[in-house]
Amino acid sequence: MQRKIVEVDYYELMEKMKRAADKHKLIERSDKTRWKEYVNSHNVQETSLEAIGKVRFMNGKPRLIAIEMGDEWDGCYVYSKEDEVALKWVVVE
Repeated sequence: MQRKIVEVDYYELMEKMKRAADKHKLIERSDKTRWKEYVNSHNVQETSLEAIGKVRFMNGKPRLIAIEMGDEWDGCYVYSKEDEVALKWVVVE
């Protein structure tokens, strides 16, 4: 499996995050149990994802989240509120 990082629309992601949070489908790093389970089950290299965010974002701290809503927005993301940029971790088979 090959992994890649793709840029997504920051504002759409913010809207999806609100909807996911309302339905308890947003997983944040602070929820250590759910986060660890998600990262392990989806083979996400969170250190790499965070490092890419640090390189790409100029003004803000990278924040990692995951969404599990059962649609095309499901996945793991790194974003910066200050830079208004968002990236998605994608696995290509």
